[in-house]
Amino acid sequence: MMIRKSGAVLLLSGLFLAAASARVWTDTTGRKIDAEIVRLEGDQVVVNLKGKEVKLPLAKLSADDRKFAEEWQKTQPTEKAAPAGEVSVCGTPLKAGGAATTVQEPLSAATLKKFSKADAKPTQLKIAIALPSGFNPAKPQQVMWVSAPINSEEERRRGNIAAIDGYAGAATQAGWVVIAADTDQGNPRLEDNQNSEGGDLAVHKQAVEALTKAWPAFKSWKFACCGFSGGAKASYFRAGDLLACELNVVGLFLGGCNQDMTANARDETGYRKSGLKKVRVFISNGKSDTISTADHATKVKESVESQGYGEVRLELFEGGHSLNREEFGKAMAWFKEVPAK
Repeated sequence: MMIRKSGAVLLLSGLFLAAASARVWTDTTGRKIDAEIVRLEGDQVVVNLKGKEVKLPLAKLSADDRKFAEEWQKTQPTEKAAPAGEVSVCGTPLKAGGAATTVQEPLSAATLKKFSKADAKPTQLKIAIALPSGFNPAKPQQVMWVSAPINSEEERRRGNIAAIDGYAGAATQAGWVVIAADTDQGNPRLEDNQNSEGGDLAVHKQAVEALTKAWPAFKSWKFACCGFSGGAKASYFRAGDLLACELNVVGLFLGGCNQDMTANARDETGYRKSGLKKVRVFISNGKSDTISTADHATKVKESVESQGYGEVRLELFEGGHSLNREEFGKAMAWFKEVPAK
């Protein structure tokens, strides 16, 4: 059987690169590590170093390593983004491009048990999901989890989902998946962020399970939480819920927040304090805000810094008690910089 020379060369090249995917990598300072290439992510190469994924900036690798990574990438099959309507959660198709879709499923027996003594008797889990263009669940993603303020029973019944549109447009354009979760009776937390017999954590655990069932790689993605005013206070608990689910929480955006609720959230959800080490906290506050003053924001920063978070950043902008889109954009870019687990 005859094989054309060009075909043979390509075949042998592919076999060679596959066999040579484990190699000694050298950076521009001469330091070396023996690791296997896993994939390319933008301007970084991800390698398997003793069972752990490590990201190496291409710009800091030797010329030979950069060339190898480029040639290796050419041999890999191209992943196609799932067309709109072919991605679904809880049996409901989702559309990419920023618009939120709400899906639901019955609450599990374990979740229902947490509401046995509560006034509200929910029966359904509801999850609102907004996807960026080109969303592909087979690739690593970053997720922004939205929390709403709960200053009244009316706001509680509207739930977290009522707040998702305030963030979805900017976040999906920046490449984030945006999520908010509730029950059919509204927010699983009570007015003024009181816990509902453990229902908040139970609802969000079930939401994580539902999303993992739809997208098996879900738990390996990056997560951040966001909220404004009372929603910022709720975000401390949301981060606690996700940390208790052993997710990779990398960011916490607090807009117009006048109180640190970290200790309350840790007591309620029981997550390990060490989980905060990779969480960056971005505090955004208007200079003329009379509800969460600049002084409040400074004190929140000082308090949060004592809690063991990775990094804390305070940005004061010209304005009052309002969500600043530009600051939110800065926060998302900053959270993306946190290395993967």
